[in-house]
Amino acid sequence: MSTGRDKPRLRKVERLHLQRGDEALLVLRDPTGLSEQVAFPQEASVVLDALDGQRTVPQIRQSLAMRGILDIELADLEALVRDLEAAGYLDDAAFRARWEAIHREFLASPVRRPRWAGLLYPDDPAALAELLAAAIPDPSTRFTDAGAALGVLLPHQPLLAAGAPADAATRAAAGLCDEVLRGLPRARDIDLVVVLGTDYHPGLQPFVVTDKRYATPRGELASDPALVRALDRRLPWIRREEIRHREAMSLELAAAVLQHLYDGTCPPVLPVLCGPGAIELDEGGPVEAFLATMEHVLEDRRVLWWVTAELGHEGPAYGRPALTKDRAAALMARDRAALAALADGRPDQLGRVCKDVPGLDPPSGTAALVTAARLFPVGYGADLVAYAAGRPVGADEGWIGLGGVRFTRPVADDDDDFTPSSPRVA
Repeated sequence: MSTGRDKPRLRKVERLHLQRGDEALLVLRDPTGLSEQVAFPQEASVVLDALDGQRTVPQIRQSLAMRGILDIELADLEALVRDLEAAGYLDDAAFRARWEAIHREFLASPVRRPRWAGLLYPDDPAALAELLAAAIPDPSTRFTDAGAALGVLLPHQPLLAAGAPADAATRAAAGLCDEVLRGLPRARDIDLVVVLGTDYHPGLQPFVVTDKRYATPRGELASDPALVRALDRRLPWIRREEIRHREAMSLELAAAVLQHLYDGTCPPVLPVLCGPGAIELDEGGPVEAFLATMEHVLEDRRVLWWVTAELGHEGPAYGRPALTKDRAAALMARDRAALAALADGRPDQLGRVCKDVPGLDPPSGTAALVTAARLFPVGYGADLVAYAAGRPVGADEGWIGLGGVRFTRPVADDDDDFTPSSPRVA
């Protein structure tokens, strides 16, 4: 790289502010997951702003100095730009080559390899099995022949580690999993598990599926390549951004739990990532086409629906203002209202509740929640609706709303006594 001639441009990445003791840091995070996080002193922010692809490094240094913003040695500025290039944060030939190699490798593999093992859960199979057994004990007792279960909603927090604080979101999530995962259908009674996962990464398409087998340290889940081909024929865009599955945290954690529950007998899984574009119902557009196509291809299948999504995320841990008592109360009220609309089968009301509360961002899992409500059969209900909240892992303050729902199949017309549960604090 010749920093004297090149005009460096910073890629579109997230900037997170981190206070470590007396040191203020600026953390760069790649939303595509192609580059690892890097941290710089907070003062580097003005340099990053100047990396617009219009000026050489010496010109950037001169501009910052002449405007009285920052006086930095040219050698130091060149070193910073080299660090950004090496980390894959510049929009340049080196990054494009990195992206192409990763993309090619991902598409060539029939297996979606674990990305979050060792970070959000143990990468040792025995340790993972032990942790899941503690969080969700006695899997064999969690099944029934009743046939009423339609699916579940669960969060995707990191698996609970020993010593987690009492108010940790990981502890709340483990409690919800233990409570919700009961009365499940046996493997022999279902043909397919459809996992609707929250997508935290950028993309143009509202949904993305893959026929890759999701793997964890304990093995691989079976996929359904024929079903994915059927979707691909009807929806030519449905696999166009398949690379988004590479970073799919929500689906990977769901895979770990499914392996624990079904212990080698899990039916084939259709993993579906739901992006922000899935929220609005577009007449004649891709969202409507996806819903109609799913109804068609799943018509004769016995499906267990597995929704992995969370509710409100607020506070500095998520780059948002400090959470006051009033904001916390508004967050929990909104989250409960969203769960009520979901449990009652009212997708339009669910969408309004998620986005119409002033001062609050929509729940992170809005796309997956709304998609579930639209895909479930008319008349579905819920025999368990639970709500919990907790603090995220890490030093920064934050608050996470979590929901757990056990959905039930539509009841017979003569069953006039059935009513869905009301959300409550778990």
